[in-house]
Amino acid sequence: MVWFAYCDDEPDSFISFNPVFTDTQHNLTNPNIVFDFVLVYRRAPEPDSDSDDTLDDLCDLETRVFSETLEFDREWLIGGGDREQIKSNVFHILEMIQVPSYSDIVHTLTIDILDLKKHVSVSNSPEIERIRVEIDTIVPRFPDDVDMELEL
Repeated sequence: MVWFAYCDDEPDSFISFNPVFTDTQHNLTNPNIVFDFVLVYRRAPEPDSDSDDTLDDLCDLETRVFSETLEFDREWLIGGGDREQIKSNVFHILEMIQVPSYSDIVHTLTIDILDLKKHVSVSNSPEIERIRVEIDTIVPRFPDDVDMELEL
């Protein structure tokens, strides 16, 4: 059996993207889409060339969990943009919530938003009210934004 090791400059991240649809009976028309973010930041340990405990350090990362709710214009987010425009919007959103623009995060969110665009194009589909997004990632430092709510 042959094992291949891949060197990746970006740490692993977990992304959960769950749209919540409105009740079709009430047919709410909100020009905005609400994003409920749960952001799990795990701070990477400082590199220590003298230590052999690198694996132990990676198993015991300092973690902070934040919640933030943001609203984005529906037309700006999924309306008229192509893949590159949506990807640009994703970069902007990640900058706002201080999440690193790792390629797997950008790719996953771009694809999920493109899927929403397809959903919206179906005439009888229920409207998207909000989206719950959880991002769990390793960061070099914790964000400085004091506006985010810290979860305990």
